Amino acid sequence: MSLVSTHRVSARSFVAVTAIFAVAVVALCALTTRAQAAESIYWINYDAEPESVAFADITGGGGGSLNLSGTTLDSPEGMAFDSATGRLYAAASEGGPTGNGQIVFVNVDGTGGGVFSAPGAEVNDPFGVAIDPATRTIYWANGSGSTEDKGSIGFAKLDGTGGGLLNTSGVTVESPYRLAIDPVTGKVFWANTENSPFTIAFANLNNTGGGGTLSLAGATLPTSLNGIAVDSSAGRVYWLSSTSKRLSFASANGGGGGDIDLSAASVSNPYGIAIDPLLGRVYWGNYGNAETRANAIGFAALNGTGPGGISPVTAPVDGPQDPVILKSPSGTGAPAVTRSTKIRSELTCSQGNWGADYAGSFVYQAPRTFAYQWTLGSAPIAGATAATLATTKPGSYACTVTATNQTGTASQTSAPAKVKAAKIKLSTKKKAKVKAGGVATFKVKGVNQGDLKSKKAKVCVKVPKKAKGDLKAKPKCKALGKVKGGGKDSAKLRIKVDGNAGGTYKVTFQVKGSPGKAAKAKIIVG
Repeated sequence: MSLVSTHRVSARSFVAVTAIFAVAVVALCALTTRAQAAESIYWINYDAEPESVAFADITGGGGGSLNLSGTTLDSPEGMAFDSATGRLYAAASEGGPTGNGQIVFVNVDGTGGGVFSAPGAEVNDPFGVAIDPATRTIYWANGSGSTEDKGSIGFAKLDGTGGGLLNTSGVTVESPYRLAIDPVTGKVFWANTENSPFTIAFANLNNTGGGGTLSLAGATLPTSLNGIAVDSSAGRVYWLSSTSKRLSFASANGGGGGDIDLSAASVSNPYGIAIDPLLGRVYWGNYGNAETRANAIGFAALNGTGPGGISPVTAPVDGPQDPVILKSPSGTGAPAVTRSTKIRSELTCSQGNWGADYAGSFVYQAPRTFAYQWTLGSAPIAGATAATLATTKPGSYACTVTATNQTGTASQTSAPAKVKAAKIKLSTKKKAKVKAGGVATFKVKGVNQGDLKSKKAKVCVKVPKKAKGDLKAKPKCKALGKVKGGGKDSAKLRIKVDGNAGGTYKVTFQVKGSPGKAAKAKIIVG
């Protein structure tokens, strides 16, 4: 059985179907403000000849169409993004040699696309696609095939290492349409559309089954469903109806839900939804606007307030659907500078914390690369662009990490880390007893209390002027060498006592060649 006639044709005569997207959770605490964050929106032009993927910035300016050389979009139903490769994936429900559908990809850098190979996995009238960035697994809803030709949920690794049909034991699969994942709870949600009102079913992403049907108590039961999403931070599954201006939701863990009024928004036979939990906003494609640019993409706050629309200025519009939003990185925690336990003058900068992709909601912001720049004081250090820095001067060091993805860049700077100059603190025994004519031996220990390596440190003995005839040190100085930060070394100094000497003498051991702190001792002759 094919869902093309059941869903797509009836939808194009404005009897719409709905589905669910999943939204992944990121830690929103300690969020760092991004200045002028870049944000782009991509969508499918379903009615274009041939179908296309268009894009613009979030205000509607700029943009155009992506290069689709190497692939075609045949009746696309759902689109998701893989941050690791910079590719958009779409379920081409009528693609492939037999017309049974295929999964295709398009590079957002404009270099074309191709057909995704899913070894061991069935692709049969795919309607909806979702990607788990943590496991790099792609999921899709097969509208046909499997038991009694009622469809299934397929999956495959994005690296092409294989896939299959998801274990959906414990739940009925009946003409699934669209789907969304929730990486936090480890579930995939889809709409069963064989009977009206529709149901929303789920199963475990780890292929252990554990399926069930979501309680929709309190919400308007879906008789049409064109978009589905999971806001993991709120623990909600959302779906969008095309037959009325409302966004409905239910608890992702059971317990019912409700409806959000979108009557003040621009809603015209919407297809596909994307949710940005950070902004508390839902987006959809106004398929019913056809080639009208005004409000081609509609949006509203998740509480129903603040409705608006995105009107592409130059990008083509022809039956827009399935919005995907790509944002520049969002910092959630500044990088930290740590000191090597072996070499205290060596500093390492962490990447910091950055917002992850909202995988189920088609909002993506994960960084792809990181760049480093060290500063001394407030001045950049030339050439210091690695994660680790071997410092050679005392001062206050910090590192700035710049994260980059397909949309833009953002930077976060660490707290300063102070690097102290070398300072050798000396210590030795407090006194030495020796007979006249003998030798007083002192083992002098030197500990570098700084972070930088000492230069040519040496320990020298200073004898009071009045005792110079009685005490003689040969040699007067012994080398400690280059003592690393936090390190230690020692030197033995011998002081010859004259045969006619007597009494108590004070001596001082000093550091030369490096800053330091002296040590004092007594020589008792008798």
